[in-house]
This record gives sequence, structure tokens and C-alpha cells, in this order.
Amino acid sequence: MQLKKINALVDLELRVGDLMSAVTAAHLAYLARFQGEAMDSTYAAAMVILVLFTLVASMVFRVYEQPLGERPISQFLRIASSWTIAFAGLMVMGYLLKIGDAFSRGWVLLTLPLGLIGFALVRLIALVALRRLRTRGEGIARCLLVGATDSGLHMLEQVRANPALGMDITAYVKTSYDHAVPDGVPKAGSLLELEDILLRGEWDEVLIALPVSANRAITYAMDRMEQHVVTVKFVPDLLGRQLINHQMEDCGGVPIVTLRSSPLEGQAWLVKNIEDRLLAGAILLMISPIMLALALGVKLSSPGPVLYRQRRIGLDGKDFEMLKFRSMPVDMEKSGTVAWGGAQNKTTTRFGKFIRQTSLDELPQFLNVLRGDMSIVGPRPERPMFVEQFKGEIDGYMHKHLVKAGITGWAQVNGWRGDTDLTRRIEHDLYYINHWSLAFDLRIIFLTIFKGFVHSENQSSSRTGVTAASAAAGTVIEPAVEESR
Repeated sequence: MQLKKINALVDLELRVGDLMSAVTAAHLAYLARFQGEAMDSTYAAAMVILVLFTLVASMVFRVYEQPLGERPISQFLRIASSWTIAFAGLMVMGYLLKIGDAFSRGWVLLTLPLGLIGFALVRLIALVALRRLRTRGEGIARCLLVGATDSGLHMLEQVRANPALGMDITAYVKTSYDHAVPDGVPKAGSLLELEDILLRGEWDEVLIALPVSANRAITYAMDRMEQHVVTVKFVPDLLGRQLINHQMEDCGGVPIVTLRSSPLEGQAWLVKNIEDRLLAGAILLMISPIMLALALGVKLSSPGPVLYRQRRIGLDGKDFEMLKFRSMPVDMEKSGTVAWGGAQNKTTTRFGKFIRQTSLDELPQFLNVLRGDMSIVGPRPERPMFVEQFKGEIDGYMHKHLVKAGITGWAQVNGWRGDTDLTRRIEHDLYYINHWSLAFDLRIIFLTIFKGFVHSENQSSSRTGVTAASAAAGTVIEPAVEESR
């Protein structure tokens, strides 16, 4: 099972389990206090308020952020603090409204410990389930350690001593800052061989354990990883130093700075997937008559299949089959060449030109969303040969694959679509990734309705650097049919 999916499921189990524990505790306490009577509306209202207070307090205490390496007892203390403060808030509210006498002290005194017992059971179940999964080798991030420094060696010890971290250092890269040879960890190569090492694609995370003063080595390592989709974490060699007001994760006493990672982990991953599936399902139901009419139009306008299937690169740099309504004649496949951009020069059917200019040819991609290949909002995916070209020409290009590709995106609603400046498009994609939120997604969907569909195919290609030169020269990439859009 994928690491992201496991984290999301654990997050869901904790949230739902805590909610059920709070409600169950209130009901059990009422049954015990009033000998099985049904809960009246006054106590039901108090229970709802208590749960709401607990949810707010849990956000303040960051109960569900699941810090890396945090012990279960620490997580329990966070929710216990939230529950206790929620009770305090309920009692203060009762005092201010002068309704405290309406509630039994026995109910209050029983609900508090019963809730704590429930929260403890929820975390125990999650802990046992995680350990069983990781015993089977599931949900474990394969890590490449760059630098056998003091912090790197200590990191290795902590990972081995704490299987609950879900990490496994399977190889290390030798550097001039190494203090020893890690016991039991094979050497993947030297720092100068990092590019070839990463091409193996064997690791989910790279841990850079180098001194902060080794800026040239750190920069060199980061440059080698620019063209690879991998989570990168910095493990600075700062053992023994006091860090003040820092933003780090704590892994068994080892400070870790995350340099690059997807924002869609745990709770965010779950929220994003629920958002995509619910909206895609609702939209497909609403537009099904339109899609049927478009399919008929494509079929009558030219012979051939209604849908056009094309390989695109999405999440984690993996390819998938993207669906579109066909807008070009089938025999265009015989042309044998394709270049990025130049949409105005593409041969389309009369109906195909209409659905391309209105983006109606993109509607089948809601099926991609339901299948989990794409999101409604995200960076637009490119074809594999263009990804290979652009990743060496545009800084940060591969970072857009840290999230699922989207039907629409921040770049598109700001006018960066079609044959426009690809560098500016990537800047907008990375801004979206850095600032992702459910509200941001809904804002982009709202803007797409008004200005994200209709576009002109007469926009000029204005990419910068080597890419611009390639476009100007009409560089041919490989045989294909429709341009990347």
C-alpha cells in the first residue's frame, strides 16, 4: 500500500475514532448516571458543543499533524489536553449562561475519563495496525542517505530503533564529510555519482546529512536532484547545538529540515481525493447530456474513435492515459512529427476546432479524475518527450509532479495556457503547490467557469532560453498526433 494512502487512512481513523469516542463517552456517562434513560435535548446540545470545542482545541494543539517520530503517548497527551480544555470551555459557558445547575456533576465526571479511554484505544488500534503493515513491508519509505556524518549515523540508529517512523535507509552516498562507514548499509556510490545513482529510481526520499557549512556539496546534491521526482530532506549536522525558533521535524532527537515535499500528505491527501471524486461525479452527472452531444458531433464530423488517448506524465513522474474528445482527423497520425506549441498550425476538423477553442475536448478528463489519474485542479500534464526536454531547461520543472496533474489550474485561469510562456506557467504551477488549500482549489474552479474555458489559438509561443530557441527552430520531438496542451 502506498505511503501517502496509509498516512491518509491513519489520519482518517484518528479523526473519526476521536469523534466517535467523544460521542460514545457522553452517551455511556448519561446511561450510567440516569440508569438507561434516553438522552434529553439539553444533554444532547451540551454534547455537540463539547465535540465542537474539542475540534477547535485539537486544531490549536495540532493533534492530527502526526509529527515525524512522535511517540504515541505524545499524540495522546495532545488530544487529552484538547479534551480537557473543551470541558473547561463547556463549564465556563455554563457558568456564564447560568445553566450549570441543569447538568449532573456525575455525567461530567464520567464523560471526561471515558473520553480519554476512548482516545487511548483509538491510538492503540492505529499503532497496532501500522506495526502490522510495516512488518509486511508496506508503508515504508525507502531512503537514500547522503553523508555518513554524525547526524547521518545517528539518523540511521533512530530509524533502526523506531520502526514506527516508517523509514528504511537502504543505501548511502559517500562524501568527504563522512565520519565512519555505516554498518550494514551498502554504499550506492560517491557524491560525484549521485546523478547516476538517482537514475535507478529505487528511493522515495533522499536524506542529505551534511554540515550546514558544506554549502557547495549541498548545492551540488540539490542540483543533481532537480530532474527527479523525489522527496528531499535535510538532516543538518547540528548535534549539540541549540536551535531557537526553528521549523524542523524531530526524529528521535535528530533535527530534520524538509527541503522539498508534496503538500498533499495525510489529511490534505484525503481532503483532496474526496474533493476530486465528489466534484467529478457530480459534474459528470450534470454534463452527461453535453458529453453525449459532443461525442455525437465528433463521430459525425470525421470517421474514427470519439475519444483520443494520449500518454501524459502525472504524479511522481509516472505516466497515465489522458482522455480527450478527438479534434483532429485520424490520418494525422501519419504525419510522423510533432513539436511543442504551434496550436494554430494544427489540422483540426471543423467541429474539432470548436471544441478545442472552448476546451470542451477536455471534458472526458473528469473520467481520469474518477480513476485517480488526475485532479480537477493541478498543473497541466505534458507528454513524456516534452518532460524530458523541459526538465533540463526550466528550473523546478519536475517539482510540478509532486501533485496530481489537473484539468485546470492556477496558470490556466491566469491566461498561461496554449502557446504561452512555459516558464511563467511553471511559476504559477509551483505557486499553487506551495499555497495549496481546499479554498484555493474552489477559487480556481470558480474562476475557470468564467475565464478558464474559451481561449484563442493565436497566442504566440514565447518560451525563454533554450526552449524558446527550440520552438523557433520548430524542433521535432517524436511521432505523435496532438500537441501538449
